[in-house]
Amino acid sequence: MAAVQVMAPALPSRQRRSAAVIVVGAGLSGLQAAHHIQSSGSSCLLLEATDCVGGRFAQGPGRHGFDGARHVRMAELARRLGLGVESPQARQGEEDTAQGLGACGADGIPEGFTADDRRALIRVRTNVEALCQRVDVNRPAELMPNYGTMTVRELVASQGGTAAVQHLANSWTLTLFGLGCHRVSALYFLVHCKCGGGLLQTLSDLAGGSQNLRVSGGVSRLCEELVARLQPGSVLLSQHVDRIDQTPGNRCVLTTRSGEVFQCAKVILAGAASQCRTIDFAPDLGADKQWLRDPAHAGFSRSMILLFDQPWWRERGFSGRAQALDGPMCMVLDSSSDDADTLSALTCLVAGESGQELWLKPEDDRRQDVLRNLEAIFGEKVPFPAGVMELGPETDTLACLAVPAAHLRDLERDHWRPEGSIFFAGSAASFVSRGHPEGALAAGSRASEEVVCALQPTLGAGPVPRL
Repeated sequence: MAAVQVMAPALPSRQRRSAAVIVVGAGLSGLQAAHHIQSSGSSCLLLEATDCVGGRFAQGPGRHGFDGARHVRMAELARRLGLGVESPQARQGEEDTAQGLGACGADGIPEGFTADDRRALIRVRTNVEALCQRVDVNRPAELMPNYGTMTVRELVASQGGTAAVQHLANSWTLTLFGLGCHRVSALYFLVHCKCGGGLLQTLSDLAGGSQNLRVSGGVSRLCEELVARLQPGSVLLSQHVDRIDQTPGNRCVLTTRSGEVFQCAKVILAGAASQCRTIDFAPDLGADKQWLRDPAHAGFSRSMILLFDQPWWRERGFSGRAQALDGPMCMVLDSSSDDADTLSALTCLVAGESGQELWLKPEDDRRQDVLRNLEAIFGEKVPFPAGVMELGPETDTLACLAVPAAHLRDLERDHWRPEGSIFFAGSAASFVSRGHPEGALAAGSRASEEVVCALQPTLGAGPVPRL
C-alpha cells in the first residue's frame, strides 16, 4: 500500500521527519485517529513498532463479530468505507463446552454442574450483574468502601459461589485480563464489565454471542481500507518509539530504537497501556499515571492459532467455543473464515501464570501441550494441525488492562487526560466496549477529536465528551 513504508532499522540515520501529529501504534484505534486527523486537514504520521498494521484485532484468521445495536461505530465505519456487513452463517446443533463439564446449555451453564453449582452460578451472575449496573465508569472509586479490598475470587465467594463457580470465574478473568481471579480487583472487574454493558453481556461477548453481524473480510479489512485512505508514506513500520521529549517550544521529539528522530506538535499513544512502560517521557507522566509504569500490573496473554484441513469439531457436534478450566489455555474459539477455500482454525488463548510457563518452553513442547489441553477439553483425539500461528507480545489478542483497586482513584482523577501534548487512544483508554474493536474505535475517535480541537484553539471548541 502506498501509505505504508517499511523503514530499514539496521543503520541509525538520524533523519528528521515531521508532521502536525504523530500517532504511535498502527492498530485499529491508531488508524482511526490518523484518518480523522488527516481528514480534518492536518498532517499525520503513524509509527508502528511491528512489521504490520492492524494490531491485535487484525492478526491471524478469524472474525470479530459485532452487535448492530450496540457496536454502532463498527457498522458506521464499514458503511463509510464501502465495506459489506453480513450475518455469519448460522449452524444448528453445535454446542459450546467447558472442560470436564460437558456441553453448555443456552443459558451458558455447563451440563456437568451439580444442582448446587447451577444455583450458585445463577445467583452469582444475577448479583454481580446488579452490582455492575450500580457502577459509574466516570467515578469508579465511589464503591471503594464496599469492594475496594476484594478480589474477583472473593467477590464471587461473597455472592455464594461454590468452588466450581470460582473456578469458572478464574477462566473469565484469565480470558479478559490474562490474570487469575485472585489477582484482579473486584471493583475494576465491575467497572470493566459495565463498560461492556454488564457482566452478562461481557460473558456473552466472550463466547461470541449477541454478535449477529461482521464486516466482510473481518477487522483486517477495516484496517486495510483505513490505510488505503491515508496519504502515501503516512505509516512507517518497524519504528519502535523509545523516547518522547516535550520541548519548551510546544514541540514533541520522538526517538525510535533505530535512531530515527521525528517531530510534531501533538502525539497520540494508540497502543496498549504497556507503551507507558517502554517509552521514556521527558517530562515524565503525571502522578496519576505513574502506576502504568509498574510491570506488576500486567497480565499474560498469548494466542496460538491451529489450522486444520477440516473443522473436525463441527463434525463432532461442537461449536469450537470452549472454556478451558485446567491447563495453560483459558478459552478456545472457532476463528475459521466462511471462505470454503481457506483452512479451518481454532484460536487457543493461553493466559496467566501457567500460560507464561508454557510460553517459556521450546516451540514443539508448547504446541504439544496445547494439543493435549484441547484433547482434554473436547474429550477425543485431536487431529494434528496443518499449520500453527503464534501471536506474540505485540499481538496478544484478548487481554485488557486490569487496573489495581489502589489506583482507581488515580484513574478517576485522570480519566486518561492529555499529558501536555501527549494524548491517549489505546483500547484501555476507551470508556465503552473495552477489549472489542468498538472500544478501539471509540478511543481513537475521542483522542483524535481532542487533538483536532487542540490544534484549532481559535475555533472555541468545547471539551470532547469522554463517552
